[in-house]
Amino acid sequence: MKRIVAAVAVIAFLLALPTGCGSEAEPLPDETPVAAPATPVSLEGFDAMPEDGAGERAAAEAAIAAIDALPAAKFTAEDREALKADRRLIAYLVRVELDGQGALFEVRADGIAHNIYGYGRAFDSGSIIWQPVDDMEGERVEPRSEGEVSAVAAVDEMMRDAFPDGGFTLGAGGYRFAFIADGLDPVLVEVAADGSTILSVSA
Repeated sequence: MKRIVAAVAVIAFLLALPTGCGSEAEPLPDETPVAAPATPVSLEGFDAMPEDGAGERAAAEAAIAAIDALPAAKFTAEDREALKADRRLIAYLVRVELDGQGALFEVRADGIAHNIYGYGRAFDSGSIIWQPVDDMEGERVEPRSEGEVSAVAAVDEMMRDAFPDGGFTLGAGGYRFAFIADGLDPVLVEVAADGSTILSVSA
């Protein structure tokens, strides 16, 4: 009787053992995190305009130099080359002077005048950013190229509606370039109408 009980115990023990003992364990499911797809950068208003004039071409060279000077801690040499491969003139800056105060406006490829950095919003005379002319960088210059003439005319029409008494003078104030590359936010460079003075770099 004891032998029967012992045999039953051995059989029960063997049945309790996991099957495939000695074989490789099945691999765990791949738990490597999957990166979420990058949110595409909106390029509305980034349509390129011709760089036909001497001012535009000189400003483009200054803007390229600004890209070359981007900090190495943030941009690799490959990043800078990729950015320079897609350079776009996206806005003319028009300078208005009135009673010793000056302001900049922008005109993009659609030909509509806007407050500076106000693309996508209707012009608002109450939102004009005035500052003393002596504190402004760069100079107001007479429009030379077709693009400059058109941009100045668009701002002139807007200003005459807002200030029917006139008294203001205006001219070309500068250019805004966008440098675009896959995987990077666009880098914006503003150059004064003299074609050499860097007004701002947004990177």
